[in-house]
Amino acid sequence: MGAADLLICPVCGEDLISDGAHLYCAGKRRHLYDIASSGYVNLLPPGRMSNARAGDDKTMISSRAEFLDKGYYSGISERAAELIAPYSGGSRISFADLACGEGYHTCNVTETLLSRGIAATALGFDASKYGAAKGAKRAKKFAGDADVFFAAANIFSLPVKTSSLDAALSLFAPIPWEESARVLKRGGILVVASSGERHLFELREALYDDPREASGEVRSEGPFDAVSSETISYRVTVGSNADIESLFRMTPFYYRTSRSDAEKLSSLDSLDVTVEVKFTVYENNKD
Repeated sequence: MGAADLLICPVCGEDLISDGAHLYCAGKRRHLYDIASSGYVNLLPPGRMSNARAGDDKTMISSRAEFLDKGYYSGISERAAELIAPYSGGSRISFADLACGEGYHTCNVTETLLSRGIAATALGFDASKYGAAKGAKRAKKFAGDADVFFAAANIFSLPVKTSSLDAALSLFAPIPWEESARVLKRGGILVVASSGERHLFELREALYDDPREASGEVRSEGPFDAVSSETISYRVTVGSNADIESLFRMTPFYYRTSRSDAEKLSSLDSLDVTVEVKFTVYENNKD
């Protein structure tokens, strides 16, 4: 089963069928969704004016891509891949990256699985059409044992068939517990990555006079049992002011830092930072 075969219409819930240029649903009204030249599909519910402004804008997506492409966060998605690999049955795994941004982690997880001999069917969903488009361009490098598909979509109303996925990822994103339980098979897993206490603490020190550690606390909802929890930590040198600024724009600090504090970063040519991530694996035990 290919990635597009896992999709349903966001309007009527019927299966979606691809003709190469479009996706259309099997329902009576045959809702139609164009496949963009980049390869992504906009599956945000139609008729809502806010859809045009949903998610990160083009500038934010570009900043994230430029930073992530340099590998600073590669360890995060590599570990996520290792956590979901045992649920492949040793051959193939289907997973969704929920709030995937520009698709870096989606593709890195897929690549890591392939390097371990595990084929992947991957879906990347984000509210930003710019993120979905960037992800689709990334995915064009895959062939053969990988099928990677990106769509602009609402992660709290996923256009995915019920009980169809082996795994789902929520990496530094809001967690759609109810929808995750619906789309995962019984016994499937949701991998949640949240900030460890010391995550980017050096960036906090550069910005604030009284920096605080992150809590990283996640409270599960729905039919999930936490089956494992671990924290990974490593240090990287962010090697230019442009990368430091891109990192800053990727974080929640960007939205709550005063202009005067943000300007403190302008004098930095490099910054050694701690990447500390808490991974919690939840198993879906719905009936």
